[in-house]
Amino acid sequence: MKKTKILLLIVLLILFFSCKTPPPPQGIIEPFGVIGDKADIYLYIPVKENRSVIEDAFPLAKGDDMKAALGRTTEIFSGVFFNGVNPEVRICMKGQYPYKLAGSFFKKKNGWNPKKTNKGLKYYESEFVDISIPSALIACVGLGDKNRQKMSVILDKLDTPSKPEFSKKFNSVLTSDSGEIGIFVKNSDYFLSQIIGVHLGLPVGEIEMFLKKSGSPKSNEEQLYKYDLSIQIENANTAMLLQLFLKKMLGVEVNYIDEFLVVKNREIPESKIVKIVKSMYPYQ
Repeated sequence: MKKTKILLLIVLLILFFSCKTPPPPQGIIEPFGVIGDKADIYLYIPVKENRSVIEDAFPLAKGDDMKAALGRTTEIFSGVFFNGVNPEVRICMKGQYPYKLAGSFFKKKNGWNPKKTNKGLKYYESEFVDISIPSALIACVGLGDKNRQKMSVILDKLDTPSKPEFSKKFNSVLTSDSGEIGIFVKNSDYFLSQIIGVHLGLPVGEIEMFLKKSGSPKSNEEQLYKYDLSIQIENANTAMLLQLFLKKMLGVEVNYIDEFLVVKNREIPESKIVKIVKSMYPYQ
C-alpha cells in the first residue's frame, strides 16, 4: 500500500500546513453519525492528551512535520469496517482546516478526481483514499479498496447522521474534555484477540474500553494508563470461561456484574495501547 501512504502524506500536509482561512461555517455535531452506525470498531482519541499514542500507532504521524501537523487537530473519530477481505476505514477529524483552499491542492495531475455532492460540497477521490474538507472545523477521510463507501454518501450524513448507539459512559467521554480514549467494539472476538492474543470464538456482545493517562512517568519509565473494560456476555457459561481466561492472561480481577464482565481502574502500559490501536487498522 505504498501509494496509499504517499497519498495520505499529501493529505496531511495539505490539511495542516496550508494558511489559515476566514471564520468558518458551523461544523458538524455528530462525527460518528457521519462515519455511520455499521462499523465493527469505533475509536475516539483526543489529540492533546494522547499525542504519543497517535504518533506511535500511525507511522505517518511519526516524523517531526507530522508531529507539528497534529497541532491543527483536536479530536479524531474513526470507524473500522471489516467487509470480508476488503476492510474500510472512515475518519472524521475536528480542528482548524483550510477548506476554501482544498481545490488548489487536490488536482487531477496528482491522482485526485474532484467531485461535488448534490448540495455542492467538494470532495476528492483517488484509488485508495478520498478526502473532503466540508468546513474549516472538520475533515473527512475514507480509506479502502474500490468497494468502500463513496465520499458523497458519507457527506450526506452531515445533514442526516446515522449515529451509532453508544452507552452513557461512551457518550459522556465524547463531551467531557477528560482526555480519555474511548473504544466501542461490535466485532468482539476480533478485538479480544488483539488484547489476549488468541481467537476464542466465544459468543460475546459489545465491548467498551476507556483509557486515561495515569500521572507522569518517572525518568526511564514507560507512561501508564488507567483503563476500564466491560464485555457484554450472552450466557453464564461464556462468562465463567472468559472470566477465568482474562484473569489469567491480564493478571487482573474480572467481575461479572449484570451480564457484563468488568475490569475497573487497572493499569496498562502505553506500548500495549499502541499495539491494540495499530491492530485495529488494516492500512498502516
